[in-house]
Amino acid sequence: MRSELATKTNHEVVGAMAKFVPIRNLSTAPANPSISQPPRRGLGQPRLSLETDIGHHLTGFQQGDNDMGTASPLDEWRFLIGAWKSKAEKGQFDEKGTIEGSATFSYEPGEMFIMAIGENRSEGQLLNKSVSVLFYDGVTKKFRRKTFFSYGFVNNEVEYRRTKNEIRFDIVMEPLPKQFEGTRWRSFIRRISDTKIAMGLETAKDGKEFEPYGESILEKQH
Repeated sequence: MRSELATKTNHEVVGAMAKFVPIRNLSTAPANPSISQPPRRGLGQPRLSLETDIGHHLTGFQQGDNDMGTASPLDEWRFLIGAWKSKAEKGQFDEKGTIEGSATFSYEPGEMFIMAIGENRSEGQLLNKSVSVLFYDGVTKKFRRKTFFSYGFVNNEVEYRRTKNEIRFDIVMEPLPKQFEGTRWRSFIRRISDTKIAMGLETAKDGKEFEPYGESILEKQH
């Protein structure tokens, strides 16, 4: 009798606790061994950090998240890492002389980004310095790039078309320089080989079609 009462009391206590505490399946094996079950995270296993979760979300590091067969479309552009020299012939980018420059690509501030720090000169005179950050937006499934120029404005670039070897961006300048009001801009980066790329700009005014504004050829040094 006492044993039956104790058992009944224990059942009542467990039932009362279930109202406040979710009861988990404590079985160590799935009911059907033929069905694959996700592994449980034990007390000794690390949990993914919030930074990792957000990084996966923003950069598309999920299997099957893109159509290029890699963990992330950014992987197609990791060959950029290193030092490059650039050259644009006379008349490019509205400059009379030849433009020569340099750029160093690196994983800054981490491997979900490709940063480039560069400068351009013409006839020995400094034209500009720039810092750009390229990344893949896993939410919109598009590449984005932000390019900061020593002129004092930023190019906010969003992919509008891409292939395996080329990314084309629409540009929104911020703040918009007065001389560029009413002008639309686009940019591109194109892989010629793993040691040679082309980067350039296109422009359009008054609803007209886009025309080339300038193109630089960059060759990898190391």
